[in-house]
Amino acid sequence: MKNPNALKWSDLRTGIFFILGIGFAAYIGLVIGKNTNMFSGITTVKILSRDVQSLAENNFVSVSGKKIGTVSKMNFVTHNDSLYVVADLRLKQEYAVLVTKDSKATIKSLGVLGDKYVDIKTGKGPPVNEGDFIALYSEDGLANIASKASLTFEKINTMLDKLNSGKGMAGRLISDEKMGAELAETISSLKTTTAELSALSKKASQGNGLLPKLLNDKAMAKNTEETIEHLNQTTSKAEQLISKLNNDKGTLGQLSSNPALYNNLSHTLSSLDSVLTDLKSRPGRYVKFSLF
Repeated sequence: MKNPNALKWSDLRTGIFFILGIGFAAYIGLVIGKNTNMFSGITTVKILSRDVQSLAENNFVSVSGKKIGTVSKMNFVTHNDSLYVVADLRLKQEYAVLVTKDSKATIKSLGVLGDKYVDIKTGKGPPVNEGDFIALYSEDGLANIASKASLTFEKINTMLDKLNSGKGMAGRLISDEKMGAELAETISSLKTTTAELSALSKKASQGNGLLPKLLNDKAMAKNTEETIEHLNQTTSKAEQLISKLNNDKGTLGQLSSNPALYNNLSHTLSSLDSVLTDLKSRPGRYVKFSLF
């Protein structure tokens, strides 16, 4: 008679397979939980950041929105007395060739308050190797947007306070009625001047006066230019003549600057005029005629 308490081999075999099945299931669950693939190769690249923005291990890594790997681990490192976080990105081998050495990684959020993940924008360089670092660029999150909005509202409030207190040019324009009226008058004058200039320009281009002819008639414009050139030459000669008159070295200059010379010349001319008058009235006194 068989002992009912004796352990059968079939029962033992069943227990062994049950334990192995539980272990295998646990391993599969661990692999799936880490979002890894045990049947494909892995290339690990790294990113370095002072603030990983709540990025966690096992979060996924994507290229153009498609998942290509996971964040495997993150560790603290110190560089130049500053604390950084190094995150290892485990990339599937089939997609790792897409990631280049000049790629740009960005930590993004799934929705407004969703989990963080790493999105990679590929470049044009060679593919990354095991252990390479790729550049990490920050993206404005909800907190940064709110912070910038707060700063913007603060600046707006400061500007409004200055306007209400009459500080600055804009504040004076708002609070000073006289200055506002003067500005309005100035603007009105500018509009009037602009209209007059526009009308003058229209007349100059379409009218029949001298100015439109100078603008449109090339022959007349050339003649006018030559006339102006002649006037310039005449003016230059007149200036030279005046310069010579002002110069004491010339005869004309001596006459204008030396009163004694001028008086002597005037006296000589007066005497000569008297002689000529007397010669006309009494020629025999100066010229004698004889036939023999």
